[in-house]
Parts: sequence; structure tokens; C-alpha cells
Amino acid sequence: MNTVSVRRPHSGEVRVRVSEVGTMIAAVIEDVGSTAEGFVRGDRVVYPRSLGEDQILKVDLLVGIPKNVSDQQAAELLGPGLVSYALLTQVRPFAKGERVCLAFSNAILKPVVAAWVTFRGGVLVDDETDADVVYTEIDCKRAGHLASHRQGRLQQTATEVFQAIRAGSFDDLVPHKAQTREQAA
Repeated sequence: MNTVSVRRPHSGEVRVRVSEVGTMIAAVIEDVGSTAEGFVRGDRVVYPRSLGEDQILKVDLLVGIPKNVSDQQAAELLGPGLVSYALLTQVRPFAKGERVCLAFSNAILKPVVAAWVTFRGGVLVDDETDADVVYTEIDCKRAGHLASHRQGRLQQTATEVFQAIRAGSFDDLVPHKAQTREQAA
């Protein structure tokens, strides 16, 4: 009889079971180490793909997934949602009714930004000369940098993204898992 020993999480860690992989990884917490505050067994969480599909993770790397947001939505939309939020609120905010041009080519980010611009009352245009606000590749890189350095504000920003998901901002987006995995890698 072979038995497999599973390491228990240490203080500040949890053990997870991966449930969905997209631009981020969604998982369910299976075991909680001591002082793993904020999480209990059975909680659904999402974390960066850069951590891989490790089973033991530090709790400060996790974002809780709220009810009414599926694991697939969290895995597919939270990553580009965080970058979109930084782009639209910090890098180059726009006002309701302004014409917005998306002059960048990121196939994962572009539909999320477009959906959020429309949902927030912006008008998408194709020609930069007709736009009040133009988002470029450089703007996207800056937003990606801002989104990756949120530390203590990650949960707050994730809440904004999850609220947009629940409000239907991204309902018309159909995630293409194979494409998402290739482009996120």
C-alpha cells in the first residue's frame, strides 16, 4: 500500500487545488496553516500565473473570489481587469461621453479595455485623430507596471474588477482558453 505524504501549510500559507487556469489561476483552499488570516478551507481564490500551479502558497499572494463570480471569470478576467483599471483610472482617465481609441494590439487586454470603456460611458473610435483619449502600447505597459505593484491595494482594485464582472461589463467577452494561455505565457 503506497501512501502519498502531503505537506501541511506552514504559518501564513494555504494549500490549494487548482480549478481554472487563464491569465491567472483560480483555486479552492484545501488546508490552512496557522495565522493564515482571511482565508478558510473551501474559500475560492485567484493568484498570478507566475507562481505556477503550486499547491502551497502564501496568503498575501491570494485574492478571494466573491460569490456571483465564477472561477473561469476570475481566472480569465482579473489579470486584464487589473491592468485595464490602472489604464482607465491612473494612466489616462477619460470622462463619460469622450471618444476613446485603443491604439495597442494586446489581444487579451484590448477587449477588456473596450468593454470597460463602453460600460463606463466612453465612445470607442477607430481613428486616433477622432479621439479625445488614445491608449497606446506605452500606456498599457505603464498600466501593467502599476497593476503589478499594488501590494496592499490589490484586494481593493480586485474588488473594482469583480464589481464590473458582476455588473455585466464583460458579458459579451467569450474567453478563448487556448489563446489566453499562449498569450499570457
